[in-house]
Amino acid sequence: MRHQLMAARVGSLGTKDGLKVYTPSPQEVRDLDVGVIYTGERPLMGPLLSTLKASAPGLDYRLILVDNQSPDGVEPWREIVPNTKVVRNAERLNYAANMNRILAASTARYVLMLNTDMFFDPRQQCLSRMVEFMDSHPECGVSGCRLFHADGLDAWAARRFQSLAVILARRLGLSRFMRKTVGHYLYSDQSPVDTFDCQWLSGCFLMLRREAIDAVGLFDESFVKYFEDVDMCLRMARGKWRVMYHGGTSAYHIEQRASNRFLSTDALRHFRAYLYWLGKWGYRSRVAA
Repeated sequence: MRHQLMAARVGSLGTKDGLKVYTPSPQEVRDLDVGVIYTGERPLMGPLLSTLKASAPGLDYRLILVDNQSPDGVEPWREIVPNTKVVRNAERLNYAANMNRILAASTARYVLMLNTDMFFDPRQQCLSRMVEFMDSHPECGVSGCRLFHADGLDAWAARRFQSLAVILARRLGLSRFMRKTVGHYLYSDQSPVDTFDCQWLSGCFLMLRREAIDAVGLFDESFVKYFEDVDMCLRMARGKWRVMYHGGTSAYHIEQRASNRFLSTDALRHFRAYLYWLGKWGYRSRVAA
């Protein structure tokens, strides 16, 4: 009998989109898996993980930590969050591929994709409140919370699909001359404390429903870096899942936007990703949604 009970608690191993995927038994399903990709951002990890741990009261959660061929390894960070699963890459992978590694390792009802340059105010209980929000909106496939910069200014997590005018305004530092264009892009017509449907959400904090991911598929690794979050949100919408911003709780994003510099490698990657996006969905992407 004991062996039968143990067998009933063991899930199954299969493949999806070329990745090994573990399907848990009902007894193994937890509330939340939090995925973080580590490539050596040592100064950021202490604040991120300590405040994350304090922001999930009452949650059955786990940290999935991807060691993306970091120079110093992830061992020091396993002690901060006791329930940590380490995924080690044999070679350095791009951002979308690493997020798929997290999804393949996840067994929870929800998966939170989290940048290393994030931290939380524990009083907000952000992770617990976002899980409650997803539970109360079963039609929501992906959600995000309110974001602040380290100086307390809003980081505008909800976005509309980018146009060439928006990209040029932000890359060339013309936002102050194109306030209406950029404001529309950042949903400045909505209060940041409200909850509303949006076209896409910043990939620094993306909470995904497992059922929705199983329906729409993994991240498109052809994007390499940038627009993989935009693409996922559009695919969610096309799959009849809601993409929702929830202003009832918040997190902080120490945004280091290397693509802000017009003549930079990251800016070139951003533009290439936009070209791939146009080739995949066309210029009038909102029509596709």
